[in-house]
Amino acid sequence: METDQDERNQIFDEIVKSRHSIRVFKEEKPPKELIEEIIESGMLAPYAAAAVGNENDFRRFFVFQKDSKSIETLALLMKNKAADGVQHFESLIIEKPFMKSKFQPFLNRLKMVVDKGVPGVSTAPYFIIVAELRGIPPAEQESLAHVLENMWLKATALDLGFQLISLTSQMAEDEELMKLLGLPVKFALNGCAIGYPAITPTVTPRPDTRKATRWMD
Repeated sequence: METDQDERNQIFDEIVKSRHSIRVFKEEKPPKELIEEIIESGMLAPYAAAAVGNENDFRRFFVFQKDSKSIETLALLMKNKAADGVQHFESLIIEKPFMKSKFQPFLNRLKMVVDKGVPGVSTAPYFIIVAELRGIPPAEQESLAHVLENMWLKATALDLGFQLISLTSQMAEDEELMKLLGLPVKFALNGCAIGYPAITPTVTPRPDTRKATRWMD
């Protein structure tokens, strides 16, 4: 007879295995209540308590909706950031041509953002920025990773699509965006797009866990 523990374990395994990065979303907007559930799962993620001390307001969420004035502003700011990145890496390639093969793939992605915008930011029904308080020692990006993983798994459990938008992390130094959010520079950022998936990708092959694992004596 299957126990509660067996059932919970099976459900968890199914959610983890069915987690995908979704890059194409339907126009239909998920109910606000589902987005609130996803945000709540992010709030429950671990944080660097020792690093931020007695600060209780260590994590915040900003929800942008498709076709809103705020998402249009954000999309423009992110395109500008990508353009700055293109200039930076093109200058590096001129100075260090031997590094071109290393820089070129990322440079190509930045150019695509400049030409077509940030995937997910203006195409998904919702785009969420998560802000995490910086601390000493710095552990804010690790905390943000925990937050986004919780949110991703919760979105998967709700049959919603989820896409990490890594360019968001570079936006923490953008004064105009931080002013829009009403945040001081002591916060780090990351973000994700959420909506109903229009296309579900195939499973990405992974290494054999047994071959990748070494039991130490």
